[in-house]
Amino acid sequence: MPSQGTIDHRVELPPELACPRCRGPLRATARDLVCAQHGQAARRGADGALLFADDSLYWGEIERASMRQILEAARRTGWQEALRRHLQPPSLLPYVQHPSRADWRVLVPLERERTVSLDVGAGWGAVSFGLAPHVLRHYAVERVAERLEFIALRQQQDGVANLVPVRADLHALPLCPGSLDLVAVNGVLEWAGLVDPEPTPGRRPRAPDVLQEAFLRQLHALLRPGGWLYVGIENRYGRVFWRGTPDHQGLRFTSLMPRRLARAYTRLRAAHSPRTFVAERDYRTWTYSLRGYRRLFARCGFRDLQAYAVVPGYNAPMQLVPLAQSGPFLYLTSRLRSPRRGLGPLRRAAHLLGAATGWEAQITSCYAFILRTPEHGA
Repeated sequence: MPSQGTIDHRVELPPELACPRCRGPLRATARDLVCAQHGQAARRGADGALLFADDSLYWGEIERASMRQILEAARRTGWQEALRRHLQPPSLLPYVQHPSRADWRVLVPLERERTVSLDVGAGWGAVSFGLAPHVLRHYAVERVAERLEFIALRQQQDGVANLVPVRADLHALPLCPGSLDLVAVNGVLEWAGLVDPEPTPGRRPRAPDVLQEAFLRQLHALLRPGGWLYVGIENRYGRVFWRGTPDHQGLRFTSLMPRRLARAYTRLRAAHSPRTFVAERDYRTWTYSLRGYRRLFARCGFRDLQAYAVVPGYNAPMQLVPLAQSGPFLYLTSRLRSPRRGLGPLRRAAHLLGAATGWEAQITSCYAFILRTPEHGA
């Protein structure tokens, strides 16, 4: 049977919450969150989650029917047993629940007595539950109803009182400007350009980079002066894509193509996306090179960028290799061992040359970025 926590969802409204339309204060009633200007802004879910979005959108690593089966089992036997019995393939288990997915937290200063953090696109909540024990209050924001329901169930069963599950769109985050100390964006920035939240009738949706910039500027506004942003994301020119690993929308080599060619190729092929489960006809999940990310973050007002290569990837950050100097990559590369002995010395020599020249940093598969907003007066 699932263990039951002692969370009381009737406590007063967390102070950082705001109307997503005007950023004005909210008033809590028994069932709703109300904005003086716009009326009802959200409702309270039966499990205590705050619901600022109400639609049938679905996005995920498994299909909706399988997700609902896990939710039903989690209510009966607990979330851990539900995952053990029903999550397929089982290789997804660390991705879904392992607290090491938030191990990058050692790169930023967290204070249990004062830090307020946000995980945008929280998914199943692994990063959120990894952060929550180290902060005063943590917001897990997720758009997909089933995924947020899983977070709320796990929160209740584990008794994590300082985690606030929120259903909202990443382009309309219901938080006050200047109210956060840390925002985590893990595997989400590339998806910020997928759908234009404010389409103009008769015109094409805004370009993905325009929407990604709008998303980052929103995060900049929500952070306090000197606040921290963490971004985990793929490298547009990462070696995994040169090897033919499918891009986010299900096609191979699209990240390597010029944008216009990638969009035309996607319209022609229209493969089923492994996340949205629909045929995508426009290439909108843009990623960038290391230089491209630096420019993107600078345009949105972030400073003090620290760049890391994440090995094996940002969803399993076992090694974070600083890219400011070649030394850390050289150290790591010197310990590479190939399972094919005949190619071992040749591969190692090529990797060492790449690390020494900086080329390895340009083709590593994934990056992690730590950024800050300017301090007062900076």
